[in-house]
Amino acid sequence: MKALKRALKALLITVLAYLVQVCVMKYLAFQGIMGSVVFAALAIIIVSCGKKYAFCASCLIGMMMESMLSNVPALYVIAYPVITMLCAQYFADMSDRQLERRRMMAESRKVRISEGRGKEHWWHRFMMRYRETDLPPIVRIPACAGLMDVLLNIVLAAYMYLIGEDIGWIHLVRLAASALYTMALSLVLMVPVRYVLGMYRRRRAQEGGELL
Repeated sequence: MKALKRALKALLITVLAYLVQVCVMKYLAFQGIMGSVVFAALAIIIVSCGKKYAFCASCLIGMMMESMLSNVPALYVIAYPVITMLCAQYFADMSDRQLERRRMMAESRKVRISEGRGKEHWWHRFMMRYRETDLPPIVRIPACAGLMDVLLNIVLAAYMYLIGEDIGWIHLVRLAASALYTMALSLVLMVPVRYVLGMYRRRRAQEGGELL
């Protein structure tokens, strides 16, 4: 029953994100640059619900975008699921097997450093700090949203180049601005959407269980 409720909530969030993107974001554009509420919502679903929910949500978004907005046949219906699942491999919660493998790699590196067979730089200390667990959602969600926005814009820029459009610095600036806008949207939407998905209630329950 809980899985069904979460699936319905994820479906509602996906549809609302699409409607906001196509109906509202054009009024919130800055110098013609729009962020992607869709990618912000998909990033939240990836981190909060996992790869299966993210794949279903991205397929639904791709089909809606393809039926309403696409000028290139099959572009959105392929691009959204592929980009989403590619990013989900890196930003979704790790499985127990992945966590164990990372712990073993971190321990192995610590042993090599202690034996003088390796150097420890500041970025090694930073990576080893989070190697044995997932990065916090406040880091993963905007990073995931921004990367997905960049990947889609790269695909669109490549298509423009292939049909004869010149790609200049202004396109790169707009790509970076769009990604930053999307990351900001994901930070704004993260708390209310994760609350609707029940993530904070689950965390309080887990903390209560640990205290018991």
